[in-house]
Amino acid sequence: MRYILAALFFGILVLVYIGLYLMNKKTPLPEGCEDLKADCEGCHDFSCTHHPSHYMEKGE
Repeated sequence: MRYILAALFFGILVLVYIGLYLMNKKTPLPEGCEDLKADCEGCHDFSCTHHPSHYMEKGE
């Protein structure tokens, strides 16, 4: 019975995560934040999708 409850709880957490993720994707960007890719030089996090290194041609 404990394993069923644990699996049910985990399933609910996964469904909540997926629901919140989809709701976040539908949320429009705030005014003034539509095109951050061109101006972003704020941090040095290479894994950030706004980092300029993701838009450079290979060889630059």
